[in-house]
Amino acid sequence: MTVQIEGYPVAVVAIVAAVVLAIGLLGAATPKLRLHGTAWTALRDRGLSENQVRAIGGAELAGALGLLVGLFWGPLGLAAAVALLALLLGAIGFHVKHGDYGNPDMRGPALYPAGLAALAAVVVATLLAT
Repeated sequence: MTVQIEGYPVAVVAIVAAVVLAIGLLGAATPKLRLHGTAWTALRDRGLSENQVRAIGGAELAGALGLLVGLFWGPLGLAAAVALLALLLGAIGFHVKHGDYGNPDMRGPALYPAGLAALAAVVVATLLAT
């Protein structure tokens, strides 16, 4: 995918989805990197260490940056989108394991990675189509 829009409709979808996904990931990564807020406390209460939570936040941040740089160098964007999809599927599995989708207090935070995973799947599919 490049900013020079060749397959116009597909490329526009890929660009918009990548930017929205990057913004969502920046929002998810920040509290984990700062060890602040409900994301940090929920992960800590489930047994993750400070280093593990920061590593997740770092992976989210790296993926967001990879998506944005990937707007100009397609192979990096595709690699970042695939890696993020794997990371987010892991997050969904983590939430399933802890019963968050059945818990009204945790359902909202658990749905966030599911929405981001859907966006990542759109980015992967549209990048492969361009």
